Amino acid sequence: MRDPGLLAAGGLALLTGAAFAGKVRLIIDTDMLNFNDDPMAIGEANILQNWGEVELIGVLSCINSRYAPPGIDAINTYFGHPDIPVAVQKPIDNLTAWPDRPEFGDYLTGLTYNFTEDIRDGTYTPDPVSTYRFLLSTSANNSVTIAAIGFYNNLFHLMNSGADDISPLTGAELLASKVRELVVQANEEGASYNTGTFDPGFAQAVLNWWPGRVTFAADEVAENTVIGRRITTAADAGANPLAYALRASIGYGAAHPVWDAVAVYYAVCGLDDVFRWKYPRGGRATLDPAALAAWRSAAPDEPPGPQNALRFALPNTTFAARLENALLWEPGQPVPRARTWCRH
Repeated sequence: MRDPGLLAAGGLALLTGAAFAGKVRLIIDTDMLNFNDDPMAIGEANILQNWGEVELIGVLSCINSRYAPPGIDAINTYFGHPDIPVAVQKPIDNLTAWPDRPEFGDYLTGLTYNFTEDIRDGTYTPDPVSTYRFLLSTSANNSVTIAAIGFYNNLFHLMNSGADDISPLTGAELLASKVRELVVQANEEGASYNTGTFDPGFAQAVLNWWPGRVTFAADEVAENTVIGRRITTAADAGANPLAYALRASIGYGAAHPVWDAVAVYYAVCGLDDVFRWKYPRGGRATLDPAALAAWRSAAPDEPPGPQNALRFALPNTTFAARLENALLWEPGQPVPRARTWCRH
């Protein structure tokens, strides 16, 4: 990872050049700890960057584990992107697994100590709010997509941040002007793990306020995308951090839904041939204090709503096979330029 001290010095401007003109500029906000889908989502974004489809400009952790940033950096570094900014919530703790989810194994410790990375301890990474503010302030208007595949504390604190030395705009103004779309791994109706687990008030405040486009990669598509058997057996878990993380999390030869990787696929590739809109005229979700979502579709006599949810346009197993094939790509292999999907 680039030296965090360069954040204040403007060094991140080196990452905002024209090399990725026309491509999606993506920030991932993740709760990666021991669930299997977060490393797949981060690896997927790195692979699609190598394929020329996206510029991953930051990966921000909404949890507090000192091991999350080096784990993220290990994945970024493996795919040739060691300078992608990484930040984590403070104060730091030592968690490597959710205490209530022991069925998922710890992979952060192994990513930190067994793979190449240069963070080692999240204590030395910047604050997520200042990182968000810099990345957004140095981006063109309406140019950034945020994939929120974790909790909403980072976005809440950003939304409520004031003008500072980084930008004269408030956090709410930066989000309203710089973000073209917020992609969330959450349900537009009912309960969701990411909105209701940590602090429902954060998700309620962010999503009820959000003035622009929001797309829900809901369980209808995300829970029905199951991969893992080939990654955990065919890839070298001693060299490939995705194979290592997935094998440590769910086991050799196992398969599991990869909710967050579905959200990131849409964030980069759009509807592609994979998805279609669930609601023909869009609408809006409203969250209550427990983060339970109620959906209202736009009426025929109203303008189309700014929010929508995804449905599959092809069999879920076809998409899952495509996604697992993509995640098996490794540096040094040819880019599949003849593919007909996810091309800008």
